[in-house]
Amino acid sequence: MNNQLSRDDNRINRLSSFLYVEGNLLAKKLYSIKQNVYFLEASTGECYILKGHLDAANMKQQWDFFEAIRSPVIVPFVRFPNGKKEISIGTNYYWTISPYIPGRKLSYQIEEDRERAVRAVKQFHHHASGIYLHNTLKKPLFYKRWQSRLYKLKETEAIFHQYGYSTLFDDILLTMKESIEIVSGFPWYQDQLEAEQKGMWVHGDVASHNFIQNERSFIIDFDLLHCTTPLYDYIQLGQRFLPTIDWDVEQLLAYDMIDDEKLEQFLYSVFIPSDLVREWLHFLSKRGLTSVESYLQTMEMEWIQRKKFLTNSKIMVK
Repeated sequence: MNNQLSRDDNRINRLSSFLYVEGNLLAKKLYSIKQNVYFLEASTGECYILKGHLDAANMKQQWDFFEAIRSPVIVPFVRFPNGKKEISIGTNYYWTISPYIPGRKLSYQIEEDRERAVRAVKQFHHHASGIYLHNTLKKPLFYKRWQSRLYKLKETEAIFHQYGYSTLFDDILLTMKESIEIVSGFPWYQDQLEAEQKGMWVHGDVASHNFIQNERSFIIDFDLLHCTTPLYDYIQLGQRFLPTIDWDVEQLLAYDMIDDEKLEQFLYSVFIPSDLVREWLHFLSKRGLTSVESYLQTMEMEWIQRKKFLTNSKIMVK
């Protein structure tokens, strides 16, 4: 334990020295929030979030985006005291700083917070239009990325069988496969072309922890920022809201996230249980105190609720 504390202290000391030498930033306080993310209070009293990036191209795109957009809802990178945008040693990590925003994370269990998230995302989309960057990073369409999760789900089939949840596995697999096939028939390439022509950007990860709330709402962490249809952010919000609103499709639509002509496209995309699979794969990678059997039991209960949403939604889009 003492050895671990000593290693942590040494890492903080090296990082503090590096910040001063490379960025002329003298740290008064510096402590870890999570891997490669730190809270930093400078000797001047200003507070920042210090973040280490492995992907230089992604970090540069974020910087270019922040310089092109003017929006009170985002928390951008800022320059180090010596004017540098980022600092690095070799090619390991590229370090940036952003202003520290005091406040709390949103909770999608709270109705008002769900409404705040929708308003913040709409405001972001309003400002994140007409932005054209050089060397924009390309990403596959979201349902193609989700298709790779389908393949990863198949790799865990034996675990479902081992604990007696073969029917659950088959049902999730079939629903995900059928939903992806239906969604692939919508005009996503046309939507993508329109987004690129209009310079439209999405945040890409609208989880509740990426919003900070004090007197107003802020959006943080733009690692998954990319140029595509705004519908993608709302599909993510829909998937994250549903478990907190008892899978009520009418309540979901009451948030007024999408236009009527996109209703079918939106609902069928939300059908895809990519979030369920994401959390399952994440659980397997961590294996905390929760047993596999207990996790699968909870997953089955959630799946039963989700199926009600699927049934009601399909009636609505017919």
